Amino acid sequence: MATRINQEGKKESHIVDKPLDDIARAFMSEYSVHGKIFGQVGFNYSAHTSGQAYNPGKWPILSLMVPCVQVAVSHDSITVAGYTEDNTMAIFDFIKAHLTLDTAGSIPSCYLPVDLKADGTDYENRVERAISDIKNGKYIKAIPSRMVSLPERVDMLATLFHGRQANTPARTFTFNHIGTQATGFSPEVLLSINGRTVFTEALAGTQLACEADTEPTRNKLLNDPKEVMEHCIAIQGSIRRLSQVCPPESIAVKNFMSIMPRGNVHHLFSHVTGNLLSGKDGWDALPGLVANITVPGLPSQGNMGAIRAFEPYPRDLYCGAVLMLDNGAQLFEATLVLRTVFQDKDRQWLQAGAGVTALSSPEREFAETCEKLGSVAPYVVVATGSS
Repeated sequence: MATRINQEGKKESHIVDKPLDDIARAFMSEYSVHGKIFGQVGFNYSAHTSGQAYNPGKWPILSLMVPCVQVAVSHDSITVAGYTEDNTMAIFDFIKAHLTLDTAGSIPSCYLPVDLKADGTDYENRVERAISDIKNGKYIKAIPSRMVSLPERVDMLATLFHGRQANTPARTFTFNHIGTQATGFSPEVLLSINGRTVFTEALAGTQLACEADTEPTRNKLLNDPKEVMEHCIAIQGSIRRLSQVCPPESIAVKNFMSIMPRGNVHHLFSHVTGNLLSGKDGWDALPGLVANITVPGLPSQGNMGAIRAFEPYPRDLYCGAVLMLDNGAQLFEATLVLRTVFQDKDRQWLQAGAGVTALSSPEREFAETCEKLGSVAPYVVVATGSS
């Protein structure tokens, strides 16, 4: 079923009798006149659109929405636009009344205790199995993840405020939609199309940033065979995926193996770009970019089989994408959902993974997940009655 909720809160349900990308294009065509469209794409989107078997999660595979009121904040202005004048003016008056108030001191900062090392042995065992499969030639790379449950409900907006001050993300997001909530400090853009220019970011190879100067980290990353190998595999995968929607001769790698600070860790970073083929759009590119847990070496069905072997639970939004779409500006942007706190009506959790290759060690990959979780965990704020 596909559910549409209109501005009066009424629900309309329709049978899904067309491919999801066609439904998404129709939604954009009908509703983009009202402003930017936002949404989320679950990890299983690629498997669903290609007819693969997968473990279904509880969160939607695809969700798109147009807010009744949109507020755009720039360095020198705030623009408020809305579907109805009454709603728009109400938000405008609220912003105007609170614009000069210093509210930072009133934002909660009661942080949740998080055991980052929970279930470490289980994760190391799963990594060890992945290394064995890689050495036996089943694939080249895998990215198994681990979930860390949180003991109490999360104040998402306070977490956004404190977490953003401590992180240097490529994109920041928070949403509360149809019973699902997520706040993230994504380290990389999965897909960006501006006009006919396409790019994705290869971000692989990780070291804890212990020094203010990036040079020691740079030397350590570039002299680590495992990290360099992992990054080169990521670049190969990015090129292969963009070649589905771009002429091969237009694809280029920029900022090759530069160092990118992302909160408490540094990564090897490369920018892979190309020109979009005529007749192609973001919905053509998205399935090839979401849910690639082995890069390269297996057909897609093998990827999903591997993820079922490595993880005892289905992925929902983790390793999926958050979307911002603008038909008028020819903008299609998908941000990879990593470094994120998740919450629905039953659970709240963090999740992190590590890229496993033949040169990996289970202990180091577990430590890497702890380092990545450390960019979010210290800033997760407990929800209170006044949140």
